[in-house]
Amino acid sequence: MDYQAIRQSLRGPGALISTTFRDDFEIKPEGIENNVRMMMKRGFGSTGGFLIAPCGDGEYVTLTPEEIGQVVSAAKRGSDGALPIVAGVHTADFRIAQRAAQSAREAGAVAVMLAPPSYYTLSREAVIDWYERFARAVDIGIMLYEQGFRGPAVNSGMSADLVGRLLEIPSVVAIKHIGIFAVVDEFTIIDRYHDKLAYIDSSGGYATTAGHMHGAAGWVTELGPIWPEFEMKYWDLLEAGDYKAAQLHRHRMAPLFQFVMDNPSTTSAYSWITVLKAALEYVGMEGGPVRPPFRALNASEKKTVFELLARLGVPKA
Repeated sequence: MDYQAIRQSLRGPGALISTTFRDDFEIKPEGIENNVRMMMKRGFGSTGGFLIAPCGDGEYVTLTPEEIGQVVSAAKRGSDGALPIVAGVHTADFRIAQRAAQSAREAGAVAVMLAPPSYYTLSREAVIDWYERFARAVDIGIMLYEQGFRGPAVNSGMSADLVGRLLEIPSVVAIKHIGIFAVVDEFTIIDRYHDKLAYIDSSGGYATTAGHMHGAAGWVTELGPIWPEFEMKYWDLLEAGDYKAAQLHRHRMAPLFQFVMDNPSTTSAYSWITVLKAALEYVGMEGGPVRPPFRALNASEKKTVFELLARLGVPKA
C-alpha cells in the first residue's frame, strides 16, 4: 500500500460512524450504507474528510473481525468509494487484531485505528512490539490510538518521544490523540511530526482549532454524521485560516459535549454511543438498537436529547 498517499488522504473531519443493528443485535449493513449516503448527499467530504467505521462510538469492541469487514463494506458502498475509511480495531488478542485488520483491508479500508491492548499495564517496549508485530502481519496503514486516559493500561502513554519511535514503522500514517488531557504533548507531537503523520485531534473540540494552527490534519467528529453542513463549514474556516470565526462556530456545539461529560455512561444511560444513535433518529437517519452492555435511550431520555439538539439548531428531519 502507498502509505504516503494514505497519510495525505486523512485530512479534515473524521466522521465516527455508528454501527446499526437489527432487533436481534445482528448487523444491519443497509442502515450503515444509507446513513453514510445521506451524509454524502448533505455535503460531507465535499472539501475534505474521511470515515472511521467502525469506531468506539460505533461499538467496535462488540464486533467480530468478520463484522468489522461488513461495516467497512457498507460504509464504502454508502460513500461510493469516494472517502478513505479507517476501521477501528481494539482487542488484547493479537490474532484477532490481525484477522480484523485483514477483513477491513479486503473490504476497502486504507488504515486501522489500533490502540495498545487494554487491561494490562504495558511498558514502552511492549507498546512498540505490539505495533511492530502488527505491521509485519498486515499490509495496511496504522492510526495510532492514544488511550492513556483510561488509566494504567498503557502507563507510558503516547508521549512525543514514543510517537517518534513508532514512526520508524513505515505503515504508521496517523495518530488519534486525546490532547485535552495533555495539551503540551499534543502540540509537541504536532509540531515535531505533522509532516510525517496525520495528527487527528480527539479532544472533543477543546484543542481542535489550535491543533490546526500547529499543523494537525483533522479531528474526529460525532457531529459529522448528524450535521455534515456544520462540520464542513468548520473545516472550510480552518483551511481559510479564519481561526476566530472557526472557534466561534465550533463553540456553538459546546453544550452537546458538556451534556455527555456531565452524564457519564457509568452512572447514566447517556454515552456518545447512545446519544449519537438518538441524534441519528432526530435528523431522519437510522440509529436503532445498541448492543449490550449499553442500551438504547428510552422515550424520556430521547426527549431530553432531542430538546438539546433543537436548542442547538440541529436540523430536524
